[in-house]
Amino acid sequence: MNLHRLHAVLAAGVEQPQLLEQWDRQPGLLSQLGVDPSGLDLAALRKFAGLTVKVRHNPLREQMPLSFRLMSIASIEIDMFADYAMFRSKRQLRYATSAAARAGDLLDFLADWIDPAKREQLLLWDVIRYEDAIARLGPWLEQTPEAVDNSVTACPRLRGTVLLHELQSDPRALADMLYTSAPDLSRVPLQPQHLCFWRAPESDQAAVLTLDELGFYLLSMLDGQRSVSALTQCLGGGRDARNAVSRGLRAFSKLGIVILPDRIRRH
Repeated sequence: MNLHRLHAVLAAGVEQPQLLEQWDRQPGLLSQLGVDPSGLDLAALRKFAGLTVKVRHNPLREQMPLSFRLMSIASIEIDMFADYAMFRSKRQLRYATSAAARAGDLLDFLADWIDPAKREQLLLWDVIRYEDAIARLGPWLEQTPEAVDNSVTACPRLRGTVLLHELQSDPRALADMLYTSAPDLSRVPLQPQHLCFWRAPESDQAAVLTLDELGFYLLSMLDGQRSVSALTQCLGGGRDARNAVSRGLRAFSKLGIVILPDRIRRH
């Protein structure tokens, strides 16, 4: 076997993992390249391709330490990155240069890759979105600073920048477990969480608020275009719904996350 050809084939397989599937289906292609198919471990090469992609994403560790530690403890990082490498290779996608964009691409992939029936993957999906949200409202925030507008408008609107996530676990509880001497992921409670990540205009980092379902739904509808009446209709209408909307909006206003119309603010 020509050593130069072998090295070229190995390099091509790592750089373009979709070739590994082709060679597995059609070993004769390797023979045409001057490489003995029986002497090439395609499964091992696939894992090595995953390792190289994992290394490419090491810069994300600073903002996503819990996610990477969980991947390591659960022994899923190489397989996950190998699948990610294959995914991007088949679609001929280049890897983004900025940390924020690279993280966004990874999360887009994980949205379909995650199997919620597998506890460690479900926990990963929660914690990586948690850390991504904090980073996007902190060191990864990419927007031109605008003048703070606290003027009262006809419709309730958000003040600052908000990201909302529904999780199946609390990443803060996971963090406590991950740094024990013998992490046991089965002991991390699975309990729905409605989290709001908020960066106020005067702040340089995100605050994390735990909401009930009503508060989460209410914030998700605030676009500066819906009136209180419209918000009330979204909740079914009626006096009880209007009272619930008004109470919720006033509570958010006290926190500073919502700017209210005068008629709501005065009551």
